[in-house]
This record gives sequence, structure tokens and C-alpha cells, in this order.
Amino acid sequence: MPNLVKAHISCAALRHNVEVLKAAAGGTSLCAIVKANAYGHGAVLVAEALSGMGLAFWGVATLAEALELRKHGVREPILLLRPLELYEPLGDAEEASDALLEADIRPTIVSAAGIRLLAQRAAHRRTIARVHLKVDTGMGRNGCPADDAVELALLLRASPFLELEGIYSHFACADELAAMAADFARRQQAVFQDVLERIAARGVRIPIRHLANSGAIFNLPEARLDMVRPGLALYGYGGKYIRGSERLRPSLRLEAPVIMTKWIPTGETCGYGRTFTVRRKTRIGLLPLGYADGYDRRWSNIGQVSVGNRLIPVIGRVSMDLTILDLTDAPDAVVGSPVCVISDRRDDPHSVESMAERLETIPHEITCVLGSRVERVLTA
Repeated sequence: MPNLVKAHISCAALRHNVEVLKAAAGGTSLCAIVKANAYGHGAVLVAEALSGMGLAFWGVATLAEALELRKHGVREPILLLRPLELYEPLGDAEEASDALLEADIRPTIVSAAGIRLLAQRAAHRRTIARVHLKVDTGMGRNGCPADDAVELALLLRASPFLELEGIYSHFACADELAAMAADFARRQQAVFQDVLERIAARGVRIPIRHLANSGAIFNLPEARLDMVRPGLALYGYGGKYIRGSERLRPSLRLEAPVIMTKWIPTGETCGYGRTFTVRRKTRIGLLPLGYADGYDRRWSNIGQVSVGNRLIPVIGRVSMDLTILDLTDAPDAVVGSPVCVISDRRDDPHSVESMAERLETIPHEITCVLGSRVERVLTA
């Protein structure tokens, strides 16, 4: 049986966003970031929607994500953003190396140990691995220290089985317009530029230099370099901190049908913990989704959904599989009526960005948590 909860992913919105990003990037190549199941939108569906749009790369976080794209016919280069070295503590680095070489996945490298391992596995397979070197310019996460980058670039060049195809770093706060955040982003960019110049001075040529994420594409045009890596903006979200993001179109609409209605008398409570007491005779409705599907429990008693253009309040606690609505003022909402849980209209109170603002979080969290029971459907 098909799942009742459906995330409708707009092909038109996704393709529109790519065009906006291409224009904003001034012709620089795009690496579409589709990690975390394309931020919850469905990586395979997004790849299908954007087929033929001239994307240079796809970016993923895990080897499994990369192999899933290959399995479904994605032929463009795929960049594995999680450094190969991070598989070593789990004892999986050799196996991961062989798998990515077999599928022609571009790994990220951050250390001499990673270079030696990958060169060994590439030599064993008699192939050349194209790699990207990641530099930590201030994010303080993964990435090699900036002072080590030149030595690692020389090591990569020296191996007959490795090709240094790209070098990149990642901004910590390029999607914020506050002066302090902008200053730090520029400092990161200066560190990265210094690394590039020192590497070039040693005669190492790197074809693809990439630094700009969604925020930097709009806010820091000087950071575009040879390729940009849009993530959140690809799906139509940017928020008030990214200049020009209002041109993007939200691509996700989450719907679920009413599966039951009934009247409960004044003074009765509903939901776990009896946190909501009805003040009038109330017609409630049940939705077949809850926090297991990614609808946050914090929407208990404060959430809003819609039937047509009418906003409907969420009452009681959101439970694992069910959410209760007050349908008293929506007589047209009956069993089977579609309910919009997440709207694709930016100004709605239950749009991705509005929900993120109310929960004091980021749009990524609203979409990434959509569960496996939610059926993703590509629409025109």
C-alpha cells in the first residue's frame, strides 16, 4: 500500500532554482549538494529532476549516498564530502577506498595517511583516483590545517596513481549578514587564497578550486572561484540572511489526509499528558503522521496546518504516529481531505522558513528530519 504522507517535490521549482543559482554564480560551475537524501527531499528524485541541466558535480556526505546515485544512473562526477580518513577509525577505509574507486567517486583527502592509503589501493587496481583536498580555514571541523596544505598537495602530485582534481574549504557563517560574521567569512577566504597562492608557487596546478556554499554564492561573489556548492538554496530556501534568495522557489509541500473525525464534548482533553482541554464542543481530526515522520513534537498545541486556504490548529501533543487537529471551524474537512502540513508558499506560517523561525532553528532541520515513511513524489 502507498504511504499516506506524501512530500510533493516540485521539479519546476528545483529547475528554476538552478537557473537562479547559475545566474547568481555568474557562470561558475555548480556542484549540487544532495547529502542527507537531498536535505530530505529525495536525492534520486532531485537528480532525476535536474538531469540535463549541466551540473558539474553532485556532493554527498557518505559513500552509501554516492553509490545510491550511481545505482540510479547518475553519471556526472560525485564528490564524497566526508574525508576518506574518517572511515579509518571504523576499520572501513580500505573497503571504502575500493568501493569509491570502483564507482569513480571523488574522495576528499585531509592527511598524508589518507594519501598513502588511497594511492596504495589505486595502485592495486591499476587506476588513477581523482581527489579533492579539503583545507580547514576556520570552520574548525574536518579539513587539513592550512599550514599542511602545500605539503599534501605536493604528495598528491608525486603519486602516479592520484590526481589532485580539486581543493576546497567550507565557510562557517557566509549565510549571515552581521558584520562580525562577514568579517570572519572574508578571513576564511583570505586564508584559502593564501593556500592557493603558496601551492601555485610550488608549481602545482589544481583545476577546480571551490569555496562558496549557498550563502556565499549570493553574499560573497568573490568566493565563487571555479565551482560553487549550493545546498539549501537548491531546494528554494535562503532565509532573511541571504541576499537575493527571495528569487528562489520552495520545492517541498508535505501533505497527509484526514483519517478520522469525531466530536468531543466541552471539558474533555486530548492527547498524551492531557495538555489540551477543549473549551467548546469540538470536532477533532486525525492526521497519520507524527514525530516519527519528522513532524516535530514541539508543534504540540501551537502548530498550524491548512485545508485549502483555511489555517487549522494542531491541538494536544504530537505523538509518534498521529497528530490531532481542531476541525470545528472547517466543516468541509472530512475523512480523506488533504491537509497541507508544510506549505510551499514562503509567507505561510507553516512554510519551511516560517516553521524554522518559530522553532528557533534552521530550515535544514525542518526538511532533513522527514522520515522514511514519508513518500517523496516528484511533481511537475
